[in-house]
Amino acid sequence: MAESQRPFAPLTAATDRGPTRYFHGRKKILDDFAELAERAIHSNSGTIFLIQGAPGVGKTALLNECEKRAKACEWEVANIEMGALWDPNILLASLGLGEKYKGTERSTQVGFKDFLGWGFKSIRPQPTVRNILKDGSKPLLLILDEAQVLGDDQVPPNDYRSTAIGVLEAIHNGKLERPVVLLAAGLGTTLASFGSLKISRFAEDCFVELGALGKEDERAVIQDWLTKEGGAKGDPTAWIDTIANETHGWPRHVHAYSKHASKQLQMSGGVMTPGGLNAVLEAGQEGRKVYYKQRVADFDGDEVICLAESIVDIGVGMPFKKELVEVSLIEKYGPEKADKLFQEFLEKGVIATDGFLYSVPIPSMHDWMRSELEWTQERTRSLEETHGRSTPAKTIGAAQEVSSFTIDRGECNTHKQPPQSTKKDRGVQGRDSYSGLER
Repeated sequence: MAESQRPFAPLTAATDRGPTRYFHGRKKILDDFAELAERAIHSNSGTIFLIQGAPGVGKTALLNECEKRAKACEWEVANIEMGALWDPNILLASLGLGEKYKGTERSTQVGFKDFLGWGFKSIRPQPTVRNILKDGSKPLLLILDEAQVLGDDQVPPNDYRSTAIGVLEAIHNGKLERPVVLLAAGLGTTLASFGSLKISRFAEDCFVELGALGKEDERAVIQDWLTKEGGAKGDPTAWIDTIANETHGWPRHVHAYSKHASKQLQMSGGVMTPGGLNAVLEAGQEGRKVYYKQRVADFDGDEVICLAESIVDIGVGMPFKKELVEVSLIEKYGPEKADKLFQEFLEKGVIATDGFLYSVPIPSMHDWMRSELEWTQERTRSLEETHGRSTPAKTIGAAQEVSSFTIDRGECNTHKQPPQSTKKDRGVQGRDSYSGLER
């Protein structure tokens, strides 16, 4: 096999989920969580610790690290399904307590049995979620991933909504007469999801907007993959530099590129060659494209094009106002569908809140969207020339006419680059240019 030939297919998004083999960074978050756990024990109470962030930012891996620390401090830990917050049977299954609380028939005698000559059987009452959470001697950590779906239609079901709100309030306010902490993680709409269930105020050290890894932590992860997993011989600095230039601290990309690199090194006996590095980059870039296509798979092509057109002049990783996207969506789809689409882009993590503004949370995805837009426009022009007719603007994106909803795009984009610098920043910018993300 030639050195430059790609030795394996790109990873899919699914294989990147879950605990990571080599974990570095997130020290402040882990310290805050450990301090919370200690306070919960001393005060015999608890609360909710919430982590939100874009797809691929490492939320699930961080949950796993928190779980390890809780177990080391002798906490009881349970990974729960959403329904465990309102359905006692689901909670019991998560806690492994189904047999303990199993409803059993028992004979009950009445005082005048001898006179009437009979007794009756009754069933032990079904325990409530709150009673189950109260019943325990050890501190309890509940871990809930993908928590952004809370508050969606029928989540929880209407009949259980008040129960779920009561359980969440009891945990959040530490009123279960036992140390109980709910560690929840989800996409950038998760805070709003909890707000829809009356949980809207979090302590400063109990809410995390998760962002990219710091530079040193990113490099440490890559180095571990190269040396410990791949058996790299010699100084891996050049490979680390090259891979980091592609991944820019984004955990999903760091994991994918590093895993490709370790496999390449295993095949070459740990020898680092230019051809081998090129194979790693080719596999990583191809896998990244697959990942981005999966992120927008639930949208029609025109919907993604409309979004891409509205932010094409925004620097990669830079924030923008909501109106900048809304005006394009409104022009093409009308106010009602435009609002729905904007919310769906948020819920899928294609865009995310960035302070009081918004951004494409995965910077390299922003760059990919611009490249895809250019490619689509080139294909459209080619079709027009081939068939001798023009394609209406609305078929590839926002209408060009100015409507009553139009606003000055210059005002929307406070970070708009001049023509030269806009062209220059087509690649991923340094992390210092990003805003609104906790490192």
